[in-house]
Amino acid sequence: MASKARIIFLIASFVTAVGFITSMGLLAFPVPLPVLPLGEYTIYITIILIILATKLVMELVKPLFRMALAKKIPHEADIYALFQLLSYLIWAGVFFTLLFVIVSGQVVDILGFLIPLAALIYVLQKPILNLVGWGVLVTRRLYKLGDRIEINNVRGYVIQISLMNTLVREFGGWMAGDTFTGRYVSIPNSSVLEQNVHNYTRDTEFIWDEIVVDVTYESDHKVAEKYIRDAAEEVVGDLMRNNRNVVRSKYEFADLATYMVEEPTITVDLGESSLQVQLVYFCPSYRRRHYRSEIIKRVLGKFTADSRVAIAYPHVEFVPYKTADMETESRDLMSEMKR
Repeated sequence: MASKARIIFLIASFVTAVGFITSMGLLAFPVPLPVLPLGEYTIYITIILIILATKLVMELVKPLFRMALAKKIPHEADIYALFQLLSYLIWAGVFFTLLFVIVSGQVVDILGFLIPLAALIYVLQKPILNLVGWGVLVTRRLYKLGDRIEINNVRGYVIQISLMNTLVREFGGWMAGDTFTGRYVSIPNSSVLEQNVHNYTRDTEFIWDEIVVDVTYESDHKVAEKYIRDAAEEVVGDLMRNNRNVVRSKYEFADLATYMVEEPTITVDLGESSLQVQLVYFCPSYRRRHYRSEIIKRVLGKFTADSRVAIAYPHVEFVPYKTADMETESRDLMSEMKR
């Protein structure tokens, strides 16, 4: 349906543009056509023509732009990001062109122009803030198409960045982990001026994760640590070592290599009712839930097969009331008191 609508729009734009140009006498045909006396409406017709022609050209150039860069840029999202930036520059040029047409087409009183302009700016505060937010996005590259972000309590995969808002495919939400919900969420660009922007994939696709396993104090903690480390090695050990240099190359300072976890790492902490064994590792952000699940399943399998370790969990233990023993103690106590 979307492709049909686009084709209809292109045909309608082309026919309308040719019709207007012909009616204004700017295009000659072998067969003489009537020229409409547009008069004072010429300026408005010119504005409509410029907008339609620009939109027509952009729709025709978009697939050609994609084909030209397909071999040089591997990610389609990056190609669309470049095209969006190009389209914004073109529309900015069109805006100033239209402004020139309006100003040059009629006499504008300075005071009569500034007062409505100030009122318009006041009314359009939100759209203006969205434009400022878009400028921050473009210049600071807080995120781009294809990034996984969290902003304004929304987590999603960025699929479109326009002048007014950012469109994301939502993940998380009511779903466990990072599973896509199927919803699209539109986030105003002004949010980047007011909210913290969390970007999962700005420099690399990898993020760090932590799994905490509560082990009973009666367990052999060294065996528990070994099983958890072995489970992590089986799932993400090779992945972390193979991508260690990729992650390290993105550190802002060389000192960070000393602090960052670059292989499965175990730490231990004392809990109120259990020994907390903490595993830290990194993995691709879009597969975090998968790797986390695989590690947990392997840890459970190893713990279940060995009686020396057990996972701690909140529970209540009932101790039966021993009536006979209590009666015996009471009789002994009474006997002592009589003596």
